[in-house]
Amino acid sequence: MKQSRLLLFFAFLVFAFVLTACNDNNNTDGKIPFNENRAGESVISIDQAKQYQANFTSARDSLGRLLQDSTFLSRNFNLPNGESFTRDAIILLLNQAEADGIRIYYGKDNAGVVRLVLLPIDKNGKDIQTTLIDRGQTKVFSIPGIPSAQAAPQRELQAVENGQTCPPCIID
Repeated sequence: MKQSRLLLFFAFLVFAFVLTACNDNNNTDGKIPFNENRAGESVISIDQAKQYQANFTSARDSLGRLLQDSTFLSRNFNLPNGESFTRDAIILLLNQAEADGIRIYYGKDNAGVVRLVLLPIDKNGKDIQTTLIDRGQTKVFSIPGIPSAQAAPQRELQAVENGQTCPPCIID
């Protein structure tokens, strides 16, 4: 009797182990885990996305026609249809300590192209300003009469940009 209970208990343990092993949390499918309910708060239909983009391009074109200088927008405030970023750039932001999301700022580069600048944010919506990638840059100081010295590298605060702008891109 004791032996059959022990055998039953052992079989239960093996079954439980196999069951939990099948529920693999190692995420071998290459997908990043997420909270579907929370993500769903930001999801819109592709039709709505297409309408938003059409509204934007129409308003941009109308603004260009209204300006006396028709080249002003392209020279000083070039508004692309979109900008893409690599998976690695997004993961880099989300992997920062306390990161709970990403804020996208609009910026303008020296050529007048409107750019998206991405920063991680914490759960309170506060920007996280940090060194995203340590490039190991050493500062060399030159003081007259004193041999050159190297200081410990200063931590550079960084953001993500340099996405690929795509003026011809249209959601299709």
